[in-house]
Amino acid sequence: MKNTKTKLIFIPLIFSALTLGACSQQKTDEGSVSSSQGNTAIQGDGTTSGTIGSGGASGVNSNSTRGDYLPEQNANNDPNNTNDLTLAGLKDPNNLLSKRIIFFDYNQAKIRPEYMILINTHAKLAAKYPQLKMRLEGHADERGSREYNVALSEQRAQSVKRIMGIQGARSGQIKTIGYGEELPLVKGHTKKSWQQNRRVEIKYENY
Repeated sequence: MKNTKTKLIFIPLIFSALTLGACSQQKTDEGSVSSSQGNTAIQGDGTTSGTIGSGGASGVNSNSTRGDYLPEQNANNDPNNTNDLTLAGLKDPNNLLSKRIIFFDYNQAKIRPEYMILINTHAKLAAKYPQLKMRLEGHADERGSREYNVALSEQRAQSVKRIMGIQGARSGQIKTIGYGEELPLVKGHTKKSWQQNRRVEIKYENY
């Protein structure tokens, strides 16, 4: 009789332990799934889909960690091989080189990380073709004094020029100018229009 009672006590205890273990495992698995879903844009090798946010453009075969990008990655997957970069890409709407606007945060001249791929690609094109010349036109939204906005927009253009110089573009190939708030891309007095107007546009001569 005593053995029977002992068995009756142990059975529910074992069942409870198994149930708790299963619940604990389920919670861990769901947490892992959630974590994985939160990082779907980042692959195991550090590459991303190349999406450029906030009014920007999207590219493919990009590596946001190093900022390297080729419109069509070469066979050896060498980011320093610029064979795929040609002037024809400037007129191809499916090529990242056709995207020529860099957007900025409010009151900032710092380049946002998601635009490094775009800037570096244009810089590598300029380095490959020394005869190529461009103008970086800086802009600001309507808030602030005219003088301040002109200075800020010039700083934004200079920030882009510095990054391009690091990637091999020559200083003589690039002119900068700050227009301040004078040439808005979007007319309006909303946060959305202000975001679109805080920008640098890349303008090529004869392209």
